[in-house]
Amino acid sequence: MATLLTPDDVKAAGRNEVPLVYAHENNLKPRTTMVSADWFEDLRSAFDAHRRLNVASTPGVVGSAVVPGEFGGRNAALSVDVTGSEVGGAVPEHVGDVAVELNRVGSTPSGATRNDRSDSFGGKLVPGGVKCGSRDSAGTLAPAMYDGTSPFFATSNHVFGGDAEQHSGEPFFVHGDGDPRKIGEVRRGYQLDDFVRIDPTGGFRPTNEIFGASPSTVVGQFTREGLAELKARGEKLEKVAFRSGHSDGQLHAIDGLTCAYGKVCKRGQLKWGSQSDFTDGDSGSVNYHTDPENPESGVLVGGFNNARTWWPGEDYIWGTSAYRITNHYGFTFSPLTAGSR
Repeated sequence: MATLLTPDDVKAAGRNEVPLVYAHENNLKPRTTMVSADWFEDLRSAFDAHRRLNVASTPGVVGSAVVPGEFGGRNAALSVDVTGSEVGGAVPEHVGDVAVELNRVGSTPSGATRNDRSDSFGGKLVPGGVKCGSRDSAGTLAPAMYDGTSPFFATSNHVFGGDAEQHSGEPFFVHGDGDPRKIGEVRRGYQLDDFVRIDPTGGFRPTNEIFGASPSTVVGQFTREGLAELKARGEKLEKVAFRSGHSDGQLHAIDGLTCAYGKVCKRGQLKWGSQSDFTDGDSGSVNYHTDPENPESGVLVGGFNNARTWWPGEDYIWGTSAYRITNHYGFTFSPLTAGSR
């Protein structure tokens, strides 16, 4: 983050303040804000403690995450999800000065269903938030992702079942009021972080809009620290998905690790909202928050929505954060050239 700050950013900070890069917009231009130096140091300690905790291979542990502290309130903590009482001794109560909180969860499936939602749109420009998928399964289309300046379609990898690399070249459809329309072909699936890249075909093109959101234009994405700052202010995230529609909810934890889904533990997870606001077919949608600097003009993406809790004791939606995808693959939710759509 320091490499993105300017001398003016540092000079503008007060006596007990530090500049924080909370988001990236077009051309990966950083967005900055000022936060308490004490709060930021507490957050950094929590991130470091989470790295050192390393509970991925501990039997009975299904996940962990950082719960950012509140401005003027409680300190940051680590939250660890465990399935039985016997695991308690294997997880420390503190890592350094950072408290570790155990959440005992069950394994009985639970959840909610919603009525289907059919969207219509015209032309060759396709927004996020609409029904998409293969011939046999359906998810929700994300807004445009970019490899530099080139946009591509994206949704959850598990919409294609297993490893989507095996489905390379498979047709990709959107479903509106009429017959399904082929808009692309699978290029590659990223199973670990649960998203799939689809190359546009037939003149169709993804847009950085979310159908049904207001405002609807994606202007950038949050950093890890930006999500923590959002949590500290008690702000909510929102989503629009083809089946359950629009919902919003509190941000619970960031920088998460989950071992509850798939064969490999997933990192960089974001936990927010409630399981009742997410159902089958919503995978691939994104969570977002209105742009703090221009709330009437656009939104910033937090990450994908890939799943919901299905066990007693926990209640949230989770998925891979945008910052992790950018850090690991270089893909972003905004183009590198300002104005590119």
